[in-house]
Amino acid sequence: MKRQQHFWNVDLIELSRDWLSQIGTFLMTAVAFVGMALPVLIPAFILWYLAGFPRIPW
Repeated sequence: MKRQQHFWNVDLIELSRDWLSQIGTFLMTAVAFVGMALPVLIPAFILWYLAGFPRIPW
């Protein structure tokens, strides 16, 4: 007969390793996204500076 599995029978070390791996993947994706956006963001900020920091109407 197979033992009944409970949610508290988890390997917390393996769970935390998996969680940290997923957080690392998320952070690398965020860094890559910002890195790819830099060629657009830098000229946009330069033009915004040259325009005298106009208010952006949200």
